Amino acid sequence: MKILEGHRAVVIGACGGVGREVSKSLTDAGATIAVVDLEKAPVNELAKNLGGNGYALDATDPNAFASFVEDLTSKQGMPSIVVNVLGLWHSSDYSKLSDADWLKIISVNLTSVFHSARYFLPAMQAAKYGSMINFASTAGEYGSIRPAAHYAAAKGGVIALTKSLAREVSPDGVRVNAISPGPLLTDMLQRRDEAELAEIAKRTLIGRLGTPRDMADAVLFLASPASTWVTGEILRVNGGALI
Repeated sequence: MKILEGHRAVVIGACGGVGREVSKSLTDAGATIAVVDLEKAPVNELAKNLGGNGYALDATDPNAFASFVEDLTSKQGMPSIVVNVLGLWHSSDYSKLSDADWLKIISVNLTSVFHSARYFLPAMQAAKYGSMINFASTAGEYGSIRPAAHYAAAKGGVIALTKSLAREVSPDGVRVNAISPGPLLTDMLQRRDEAELAEIAKRTLIGRLGTPRDMADAVLFLASPASTWVTGEILRVNGGALI
């Protein structure tokens, strides 16, 4: 079913495993897609494969973000669906974090979402329709299992920002929600051995790691007419990891 036929979607952070699956899912559902990430070659390749537009930029740079939105609007109009997948993680004891480490993680994971909201939500409010979907993390809900207080703080900020934005824009018919993934089988996690992966999977009730497809299905729900009465929510897609 082309449940998103006629919609325009933007995925920011599109070239990672989750971002690619989300972009493909939205395209398969009928949306016209624009994909955004840092490196030009993979962005252009993904855009070509999906029949959309690609933009290589640093989403933490407000000037670059403003230029991107201007070009996007001229080419395919303002989107009705925006997905903020962009994220960065690394483990570090809080006492060893440099100011640069702190600011980088906060900027990529949280400030990029604010830029997206600032440039896209007003147009959605004017149109009286739209869905913004942000990516949080279980680390933002209960703290990071491995030492990464800066990452947990950033994702906790995404949760608070999502709820606050929903309060401001939902009266205009615009919905803002977030997805909070549990342990995912990402490229980084796949570098661990089988025993370690099995131990991580035990955190879930279902007994397996999440996949990019699990995330894409959740995005599709929040982007579609199936969720028109859902806003300000943090959708836990974590296999029961927080029970």
